[in-house]
Amino acid sequence: MANELEPAWLLHRRNYGDSGFLVDILGLNSGRISAVVKGGRRKARGGSYAGVLQPFTPLLVATSGRGELKTLSRLELAGASIDLAGERVFSGFYLNELLVRLLPKFVSCPTLFALYGGTIDALVVTEAELDLRKFELMLLEELGYGLRFDTDANNDPIEAASAYLYDPTAGFLPRAFGLEGAWKKEGRLQGDQLLNMADWLFNGDGLDGSNRQSLKDLTRLALQLQLGDRPLNSRKLLKAFRWREEPSKNPVQHAPRDE
Repeated sequence: MANELEPAWLLHRRNYGDSGFLVDILGLNSGRISAVVKGGRRKARGGSYAGVLQPFTPLLVATSGRGELKTLSRLELAGASIDLAGERVFSGFYLNELLVRLLPKFVSCPTLFALYGGTIDALVVTEAELDLRKFELMLLEELGYGLRFDTDANNDPIEAASAYLYDPTAGFLPRAFGLEGAWKKEGRLQGDQLLNMADWLFNGDGLDGSNRQSLKDLTRLALQLQLGDRPLNSRKLLKAFRWREEPSKNPVQHAPRDE
């Protein structure tokens, strides 16, 4: 219902017009919405709107308007802001960017909404590598491109001793599929790796280091098909942060000073 408050997260914010904001928000019931925040940068309202509209801050929002671009009509804090330190903040930005670029507007996805909040919470204390992978897999599922780790592209059960090649448009192709020339490309896995991933995802079993990297490579391949050629800004920001933090890569900035 219009103008009814719902839990939400801010995904992106930029200046709009002389005094407003244009925001992307993930709402519990509304899904991803874009909205104008009128007068959000005015001094009279800046203390409440500019200060509240921050990443990783649980919100209550209401929007109005019949078009695709809504107007933010009500805004309240729903809890304390979640502080992500160091590189973990870029993982949070990564989740936000994936949602802005890939999630269609006005599609209610309460399971993904809950998983987003849980992943942000996990990033407070750890790098949450596997939480990130679960979020990517859930997003792919919402987009209609979910990965099935226990069956191949022919809907046959994955065999532990067989080799497979991941095709983002089809799934896991068995070696006998006739793509011999492609088997040196990224995306090749053994069946026992896929079954380990299936056990991890559905049964909560552990996932060892090599299979974690393989899973990361898989989700990146799957998401790349949806993202296209435009690189993710969150990855650029992370690289820049690491460059500044490593003295050997920036000898001028980090040259020792005379004591």
